[in-house]
Amino acid sequence: MVRARRLLAVMAATALAVSAAPLTAAGAGPAPRASTGDDREARSQWALAQIGAAQAWARTTGAGVRIGIVDTGVDLAHEDLAGKIVASTNCIGAAGAQARCSGSGQDDNGHGTHVAGIAAAVRGNGVGIAGIAPDAELVVAKVVPASGLASVPDVVAGIKWVVDHGARVVNLSLDAPGMTFAGLRATAIQEGLDYAWARGAIPVLAAGSPRRLGIGLGSRSDRDLNAVVVGATAVDGHMAAASPPTGEARFAVLAPGGSGGTDPATDILSTFWAAGRHDAYEARGGTSAAAAYASGALALLLAEGYNALGAVERLLSTANGTVACGEGSPDCYGRIDAAAATAGNVEQSSR
Repeated sequence: MVRARRLLAVMAATALAVSAAPLTAAGAGPAPRASTGDDREARSQWALAQIGAAQAWARTTGAGVRIGIVDTGVDLAHEDLAGKIVASTNCIGAAGAQARCSGSGQDDNGHGTHVAGIAAAVRGNGVGIAGIAPDAELVVAKVVPASGLASVPDVVAGIKWVVDHGARVVNLSLDAPGMTFAGLRATAIQEGLDYAWARGAIPVLAAGSPRRLGIGLGSRSDRDLNAVVVGATAVDGHMAAASPPTGEARFAVLAPGGSGGTDPATDILSTFWAAGRHDAYEARGGTSAAAAYASGALALLLAEGYNALGAVERLLSTANGTVACGEGSPDCYGRIDAAAATAGNVEQSSR
């Protein structure tokens, strides 16, 4: 069991994005948008077109797959999420034991709600946005309070809880200015990652910021890390200037994350929780958003019939390798391509 220890996370309810100037290709026009039916904010969802969501949806929408959101919780009553949250809990104080998780997974920060919408917001319901896996279900474990005092063992308990409640993908967007675990490495939550992987669930980690943490959450010298580590691309399709490297993880990719600001034209518009507001939407950017897109893309593949390793290998092998991942990412495969990943016949991994 991970040794209990308390870590101070400097959290601010609205400071959720990596600070950086917008990165847009010189002379580039507006980014194309994917068709999302009658979703009100579809015009702002440039990321869906960047990874070929509309083409992927012709094959799969993630139905029957549960995505675990291990984060600050989710707004359980949000109009774009409520109908797909099948279970939620609070693991704060669980000290690594999923049996001690109890109560509600209601968000009181906003970050978890933002991540959940990117992965699986309802598509075509006349409001808001569409998630990359719009028919996937959500299981939610709140592991970080709004106060910012977070515990690594609570994260491990949350991972185990969502897996025990059917999650086949576990989203861990745990590196954002609102949720900084001082000195946290992937090895600190290795028990949870291995628990998920052994049960056929895929952990997905946001690449960590070496500028903030010294060594980021997703940076690990061990190439056998059982998790997909995700860096961010900007609206121009290239790696965002604010995105940290994916380290030496063997499963490393990029996905849309925006430039690290709050402009829907260059960042990621999604569902949000904010005090005194109902059914809120906000634009945020960073690797937290990128991890959520990768989680949703993996849910699409699992719904097609891939097993866990088969889905990971398919996502990696069909990534756009012409998109450079930058220094410090020796094994990164490039930017995910949901259209390419879901095309063709399902082939399971032989390993």
